[in-house]
Amino acid sequence: MILELLLQDPQSTPEGQSFFTQLTEYLQPDVLMSWEFWTVASALLLVGELLTASFLLCAFVPGTAVSAVLAGLGIGMQGQLWGFIVGTLFGLVYLRPKLVAKAQEGGVPSNVDALVGQAGVVTEPISAVTLGRVKIRSEEWRAASGQDLELGTRVQVVSVEGNAVHVQPQA
Repeated sequence: MILELLLQDPQSTPEGQSFFTQLTEYLQPDVLMSWEFWTVASALLLVGELLTASFLLCAFVPGTAVSAVLAGLGIGMQGQLWGFIVGTLFGLVYLRPKLVAKAQEGGVPSNVDALVGQAGVVTEPISAVTLGRVKIRSEEWRAASGQDLELGTRVQVVSVEGNAVHVQPQA
């Protein structure tokens, strides 16, 4: 119905009727509750989700998908709305938290976070109160430790704070 309006030849429209005038004639409850409407709504929600990446809009997609199926089966407006409500609640309560947790799942550490667990060698002695220096891979870092460490001691990075690493002797 809406697709027919969009695909029709602009020259075949009655004189003086704009696209929006014709659209308002088509927007009746039977059109708004058609499987085409629900399918277009699902597509728009998915496109909106791609632009926002908040996983909120995609939580409505199960509701629109259920409603599209119900409309395709000939279920009336009330049944489609209940399908939308139930599907959306499923999306908000079950699906969205799973997607958010999966997106926030830890990945591969990068930058200074990748230094934690790395081995190094003390290049400038470290005491419990003063900073020294440690060579990790091919870079030298300011280093702190809770104990005195001599030149050449093999250490492991425990954490990174600012531009200094906290190290402990390797076991």
